[in-house]
Amino acid sequence: MKPDPKRLKRETYPLCVTVPSRFRDLDTLGHINNVAIGSFYEEGRAHLNRTVFPPQTRHAHAMRLLIADVHIAYLREAHYPGDVEVRAGILRIGTSSYTIALALFQKGECVGTCETVLVNTDGERPTPIPHEGRERLEAYRLAALR
Repeated sequence: MKPDPKRLKRETYPLCVTVPSRFRDLDTLGHINNVAIGSFYEEGRAHLNRTVFPPQTRHAHAMRLLIADVHIAYLREAHYPGDVEVRAGILRIGTSSYTIALALFQKGECVGTCETVLVNTDGERPTPIPHEGRERLEAYRLAALR
C-alpha cells in the first residue's frame, strides 16, 4: 500500500532523530535489512513518546502504553554507511489509542514509512487517554493534518 504523498516529505513531521546505520544492519545484498529498519522506527517511536510523555507525565497519569499494531512500507533501499533520519508525528488520536506516523529518510529521500498504534491500558484493558495527554499528543500532529 502506497503512503499519502504528504507522508514522503520531511517537513510533514514535527520531530526528528538521526540514527547512524551500522555495518551489522546489512543484508546479503548490501542493503540495510528489514530488522534494522524496524529498529530505526522503534528509535523514532521512542523519541516521540519520550517527548510527548516525559516519565513524570506518564507516571502522574498512570499511563501504560502498549503497541497494538505496526505497518511498514518499504519504498527504497537504504544503505550503509550513512545516517538515517527518522521523522515522527501523530496521525490519529482515538479514545484510548493513538497512531504514530513515521518515515525514514536517507540523503533527503524517503525510503519507507510506518504507522504504529499504541493503546493506553490499565494493565488489563484499554482505558481513555487523559485530557492532558490528548492535548500533548495534539501538539505533535503531522503538519499536513493541522
